[in-house]
Amino acid sequence: MSATKIRFLGELEGSLSAQAITAALEARAVSQAEEADLVVITPAALEDMLEDAAATAAFHSTRNQESVPAELADRLIAGNNPVKVWREHRGLSQRALAAQAGLNFTYLSQIETGARRGSINTMKKLAQVLGVDLDDLT
Repeated sequence: MSATKIRFLGELEGSLSAQAITAALEARAVSQAEEADLVVITPAALEDMLEDAAATAAFHSTRNQESVPAELADRLIAGNNPVKVWREHRGLSQRALAAQAGLNFTYLSQIETGARRGSINTMKKLAQVLGVDLDDLT
């Protein structure tokens, strides 16, 4: 009968503790490339693995999202009108955005200056033309 194959991860790998565990279980330590029957991992190594997995999951869940320049984010954080910021980021004039959204140019201008608040339907139209979520404009 062959010995149990055991793999150690983290600071245990190659340590005296690993040697003691191997001897106590009458096991044989194996490398990463070999298939192990038992894996022993330190809490710190497990935490690192979980962090890596969370980062990988976050990357995959957001990789199709649009990246925006820091300048755009800075303008939004500074309180600039989001409709104007996104319009300028998309390279649209007020007249072009108003036309594509089916709005009066003057109404759009008033929304951008803060003189008027756009209705929900208006903001939905603007969000659709600008390719952003409604939340990005409110």
